[in-house]
Amino acid sequence: MESPSLPARTPSPVAQPRIPSSVFEGLFVRGLEPNSQLARALETEGYDPRCPEVDYPLQVWKRCVALARDLVCGELGDADAYRLLGRKLTTGFAETLVGRVAAVALPMIGPARVVERLPRYLAMMGRQDLEVQMVSVGERARRVTILDIHNRPEFIAGALEVALERAHAQPLVTVEDRSPQGFRLLIRW
Repeated sequence: MESPSLPARTPSPVAQPRIPSSVFEGLFVRGLEPNSQLARALETEGYDPRCPEVDYPLQVWKRCVALARDLVCGELGDADAYRLLGRKLTTGFAETLVGRVAAVALPMIGPARVVERLPRYLAMMGRQDLEVQMVSVGERARRVTILDIHNRPEFIAGALEVALERAHAQPLVTVEDRSPQGFRLLIRW
């Protein structure tokens, strides 16, 4: 059976999102623990880990993630590299002041509620602009469509894996579909 394609999205005149410094801290300071080469390279892209701003334009985030992909995960293929960076993001973000608040609840609420709260978690990370559609696929699986033109699906998949692991699940997150408008994940636990 062929799965339906992702819905088309009409661009809206919404201001570009700004990514909170806690998200940058989560990935680039706590998750990756940058060496001096990465720290210097991040600074040239607009993020100085020693002197963080309150938030950053989405384009700075994208450039810094692409840079980390090349410098930290250069030997990996794109899918594995972005999945690893997503995992590092959630692991590191859980160590930030803001992230600790969200992370403490994960073991108590369980995997189904972690997935259901995905729009809230994405908003906490500066992405209130994302459309998230969720369909239950039995008791222990959800099919999630995210209309996002800025992140790789593997990045979000890796981030979700760690969140679900912290909720005491053994997740399997598969990228089912991708298009210029977004992607669809099958999340099982």
